[in-house]
Amino acid sequence: MVRSRTFVGVTLLVLSALSGVAQAEIQQGVPEVYPSKHEISTHMGFQAGFGGKFGSTSGFKLDADYAYRFHQFVWFDAAIANVFGFGSADGFCNNGVGGASCYRGGWALELMAGVKFKFLMTRIPLVIEAPALIGVEVLYNRDCGDNGAGVPVVRTGAGVKYFLTKRIGVGAKFDVAFGPGFHGSGTILCSNKSYTDFYGYFDFLIGAEFVL
Repeated sequence: MVRSRTFVGVTLLVLSALSGVAQAEIQQGVPEVYPSKHEISTHMGFQAGFGGKFGSTSGFKLDADYAYRFHQFVWFDAAIANVFGFGSADGFCNNGVGGASCYRGGWALELMAGVKFKFLMTRIPLVIEAPALIGVEVLYNRDCGDNGAGVPVVRTGAGVKYFLTKRIGVGAKFDVAFGPGFHGSGTILCSNKSYTDFYGYFDFLIGAEFVL
């Protein structure tokens, strides 16, 4: 009888321990303690450019970034993105025939660094993010041939991620960026001399975040 009771007690203890381990693997509320100080995220969506003298960069955008947590709410953030430009006609085509109109905004490679603020909700696994970045926009493939760069360009915005597990979150974000744009000489249709204008955009992206 004593052996039987001992066996039952040990069995219950083991099952309780296993249950506790299994429960710990399930996302409960917010991930108050991140499993790592490192994360990467990827997004895609649309960028709408504005302010350019001879066309603003708009189109499909791919974005990726790496972040490192050095404070409870603040992460170092380094981002890279590319806009594959397309859009409505901005003016006459560089090599157009019969007065045809073309999109002039071109493509853009974005390189940014700065910080990202992350705030955790208290009752649901939701994280609100707000970046404060500065960097350069490499402007190329422009129809006018007036390629150049936007520097320095400041970017901010807001985003939200719902964490399916402690390491995987999905969500959306929007950004706004602005700064001076410096262009080389292009065709006579636009400007055959170098010039400076305004570079700006809004974007809306969806994607995922992975805590490494």
